[in-house]
Amino acid sequence: MTLKKNILPQRNKINRVYSNKVNNRAGFTLIEMIIAMTILALVVTVLYLAFSTAGRIWSKQQVKGGRGEHEAALIRLLHDDLQNLVPYSFSWEKGEGFFFALGPKTIFYATTSGYGARQRQPEGLYFACCYLKESEKEEGLALYLMKERGPKKILVEALWDFIQNPDQNFTVSSEISEASLLVLDGLHEAEFLIVADPEKLNLPEGEIASGALLEKGEIRKFNRKNLPGNILFRYENANAEKRNFLLELEPPPELPKKDDKKKKKK
Repeated sequence: MTLKKNILPQRNKINRVYSNKVNNRAGFTLIEMIIAMTILALVVTVLYLAFSTAGRIWSKQQVKGGRGEHEAALIRLLHDDLQNLVPYSFSWEKGEGFFFALGPKTIFYATTSGYGARQRQPEGLYFACCYLKESEKEEGLALYLMKERGPKKILVEALWDFIQNPDQNFTVSSEISEASLLVLDGLHEAEFLIVADPEKLNLPEGEIASGALLEKGEIRKFNRKNLPGNILFRYENANAEKRNFLLELEPPPELPKKDDKKKKKK
């Protein structure tokens, strides 16, 4: 019995010493906590900067890629429209007219291409007004398009007003603005020009040789016989990249008159 009494106190002392050692090892000192938190904050900061930089680069690439797609769609639209140009003469309450007009900021035309129209159908005749005006979202100009199937009165009235007034005094009506689609935004120094001699153009360098273009406003009233052969659409985009697109007009061949047919038969 005496031996057991001596052993039990010794065991209790050993347990208390072991417990104290365990407790001391399980915790962290204040300095260790501060160092750990500082390292963690540095790691989080570095990761945040890396991800935010990558996000900005990705966002810029997306915007640039989206803008490039919009530019390609615009050129495809204008190319298809002018390749399928239709010389269209009309008569209305104010007189006779021809549905084609061109100025530095505006172009009217009729085409069989329905690309870009709100209500597109496999076949039909479409009337369009493509115009530049101050952008509502970005600095610079924006290109808008109204294209409708059939000769809408608001387009005929706009064409008539455009022909009667200089381009700088022409303003698009609210009806046309509401029916128009935004095609391309953020343009600078944008304009449509008639090309007199395409061979004199020096497009790759972004410069235009003298004598290649007609003077602005030289031709205001068009008919089937004096339609321009080529139009240059040039601008500077939001990335300060200059663009020059030469667009060829290809109206269908003029049908022979009845008198001409009779002569050929004879």
